[in-house]
Amino acid sequence: MKRAISGKLAKKIDTYSIDNGMPSLVLMERAALKAVVHIEKIMQADGGSRIAFVCSMGNNGADGIAAARMLADDGYECLIFLVGDMEHATDEFNVQLNLARYLNIPICFFNGDIHAAFFDEYTVIVDALFGIGLSRDIEGEYKKVIECINASVSKVVSVDIPSGINSANGQIMGAAIHADVTVTFVYAKLGQMLYPGKEYTGRLFVEQIGFLPYDFQAYGHAGDEVESAFYFADADDFKASVPVRARRSNKGNYGKPLIIAGSKDMTGAAFMSGLAAYRTGAGVVTVLTHESIDEYIKSVLPEAIVKSYGAQPEAVLENALAAASVIVLGPGLSVGELSKRIVKYVLKNAQVPVVADADALNIMAENTDEWLGEKSERNREGLLVITPHVGEMSRLTGRTVNELAKDIPYYALEFAKHYGVYCVLKDAVSAAASPENELFITTCGNPGMATAGAGDVLTGILAAVNAWTNASFFERLAVGVQLHAMAGDCAAKKLGEHSLMARDIIDSIPGLLR
Repeated sequence: MKRAISGKLAKKIDTYSIDNGMPSLVLMERAALKAVVHIEKIMQADGGSRIAFVCSMGNNGADGIAAARMLADDGYECLIFLVGDMEHATDEFNVQLNLARYLNIPICFFNGDIHAAFFDEYTVIVDALFGIGLSRDIEGEYKKVIECINASVSKVVSVDIPSGINSANGQIMGAAIHADVTVTFVYAKLGQMLYPGKEYTGRLFVEQIGFLPYDFQAYGHAGDEVESAFYFADADDFKASVPVRARRSNKGNYGKPLIIAGSKDMTGAAFMSGLAAYRTGAGVVTVLTHESIDEYIKSVLPEAIVKSYGAQPEAVLENALAAASVIVLGPGLSVGELSKRIVKYVLKNAQVPVVADADALNIMAENTDEWLGEKSERNREGLLVITPHVGEMSRLTGRTVNELAKDIPYYALEFAKHYGVYCVLKDAVSAAASPENELFITTCGNPGMATAGAGDVLTGILAAVNAWTNASFFERLAVGVQLHAMAGDCAAKKLGEHSLMARDIIDSIPGLLR
């Protein structure tokens, strides 16, 4: 997995390198060189020659001016467009501006007559207004410039982060550049990976510029607060995480998930979860469901062991739990008194990881502290994973959906640490958080996955990857969440987002694992 960081921690890493002897101007030159590579690729593809560098008076603006100097030296027609008060210029900015003047690169300042048509004359606009340290909403002349750039037809390359995007949570701070390409340095920033910032970032490139090695264990905090360990994965990371099966092995080596799911009116959830577990490689899947639908489950999923319960579920639960390596609890379970007895029994007696979703969460949400708090009867020896979407999380926490959606990582971590559980908070970008302050965010997924049964598929995947003992529990959880999102993208690529169904996500799993 790869690390993503907040803007606060990025500043701390930058300061650490400078304080230990790495000159700021050296880092700036290297950053500019990396940006130049991507700007030139666009220029060569589009056949243009004119580039506008829109810069404020800070070090992000200085990065832009340094890139303008290099591209002018390569023969491009460059304009440096300055916004702001020169009295606020940093030392590094003044150095870069003086060099640009010495090289006779045209420089102009913002005035109120500037419109989008001004920028249309340039093939590429380089956004070097604000970097990762932006702390207040953009307004005034800065906002007008951003609106003009967004209205132009030119390609936009942002240096480090699109100006106006909060580096910690991806929110728009008054106004924000809508970039085609963003070139960031050393580590991806959280705000580039969370909506709406992800949409404004465009294609993201993470480049190394020579920061000194940073000890996250010793120094990994921002301000007075401990910095969470944020991670994401790409295709190579995913490939490396899938274990190779031993030539001599048996079904017992690949996990024995117990799927406690389904009710009279919701038969599909148990099937989807069980099938997803098998397609992800589970050895033996047992489905425990209500007696009214056990024959149906046997008919659609003959590979599974199917058991049922009636009015007295405790006896069958005792035997089923003893044989399981992981438990899925809740998909399509319903929220009646019988279901509450099942959820209570499982949480109290499970000795293996439990993945709770759907109706199990709706039951817990009636009184979250009573079900999950310190005084609850939950067995703390067994790991508990909850997988709510934002609506379910709203019921669990009492926070509004809009409030949760503004900072998915924060609320996933807050809940995980408060209740001592693993929390997979599902959204356009999903976040998997651990009680130990670790957080994984997905890098893929699509709107077609907003379909009934997609969450049931995720529970089955998470149950199956629990057997991948080549990784820690948190890493298994992360790779399961990523596999689900990747399978959704494969299905959308084949069928389109409008026609995607949960079973299509399952059908895409084998190709990814192969």
